[in-house]
Amino acid sequence: MNNFPAVDQIPLPAPVWLLKALHDLTFSLHLASVGLLLGGLTLALVFAVLGRMRDSSVMTETAGMLIHRLPNVMAFVINLGIPPLLFAQVLYGRALYTSSVLIGTYWISVILLLMGSYYGLYVAADRAAKHRTWVAPGLAALLLSLTIAFIYSNNMTLMLHPQSWGAMYLHSPAGLQLNSADPTLMPRWLFFMAGSFPIAGAAIMLLSLRDGLRDELSRFMTRAGGLVVAISIVCQAVLAQMTIASQPQNVFSTVMNDSMYRMFAFGWLTTALLLALLGIAGAAGKRANALVAIAVSTVAFLNVVSSVMVRDGVRDVTLRSVGFDVWNRQVAPNWSVIDLFLILLLTAVVVIAWLVGVVRKATPADSLSVEVRSAQETYV
Repeated sequence: MNNFPAVDQIPLPAPVWLLKALHDLTFSLHLASVGLLLGGLTLALVFAVLGRMRDSSVMTETAGMLIHRLPNVMAFVINLGIPPLLFAQVLYGRALYTSSVLIGTYWISVILLLMGSYYGLYVAADRAAKHRTWVAPGLAALLLSLTIAFIYSNNMTLMLHPQSWGAMYLHSPAGLQLNSADPTLMPRWLFFMAGSFPIAGAAIMLLSLRDGLRDELSRFMTRAGGLVVAISIVCQAVLAQMTIASQPQNVFSTVMNDSMYRMFAFGWLTTALLLALLGIAGAAGKRANALVAIAVSTVAFLNVVSSVMVRDGVRDVTLRSVGFDVWNRQVAPNWSVIDLFLILLLTAVVVIAWLVGVVRKATPADSLSVEVRSAQETYV
């Protein structure tokens, strides 16, 4: 326990279970938006390059539709990433602050990397709108975003291993090192990166339902989206096994002994199987199917929630094994403030849903046709 800083004398402002529930909910929303960004950008680049090579209008149109939406997706990534980080700091601050200092140079660089990635997305979308090549800025934005994700994975794994903190600080007090020796780092990072593609594939299937799309384009999008979902969830299942194998022997077995975490582990397997089947159904369909697209999107989000909950169990079990019990905290809840927060949170969700509906209804068919024609004329 001496590896961790002393407990803050200020009690938690809300029960641990509530803070953890809010953390897991907001992190699930953040992870889904990250999937839309990374998976959507990767697929947009692939479609753009292949569309140019094969002279395929449906591929270039799909790429154009994706890249034009990604700057808005990045806004959701950033804003939905703040709440889970704040909740994590409240619950795990003694571990998270320490690991953040140890990789401090890289941790601070996230701000600059994020600005560069955001700028790259805007440049790519602008160049696509002007019928100019956008692959270079799009690729740069993707690499910067993947680097940010890798730095975050470094921090979230390093916070679990206080036994390595002292040696790391002596090696580089300036924070010029990463958690590269951790055997769980790469499988964990690859697992969550692979999880981007079922979300992105589901999004493409939803886009195929938009009014004004010609049949050929709509069929391509729903089939491509379904194929991406089916293939990527199988690949993620393989990476899930690698991630489990990289954990210390007692960690995952202890997680599976907990009935709640065991339920979510089997929930991930169930949703993964459903995604594979629904993806195949979408890929085999002759036309866009709203029921299949909505089902894929719903199951894909539940799959993300399941992975977040299992991740939560792995973190708590690992920390408990080295003397950090997140549940062993003094709590002095102020229910009036908590109730106000929950009311404002619910209000914000309702307002955002209403705004999304307004934006969707405000896009007339003729505007959409102009967008599709612009995307069709976009060259790599």
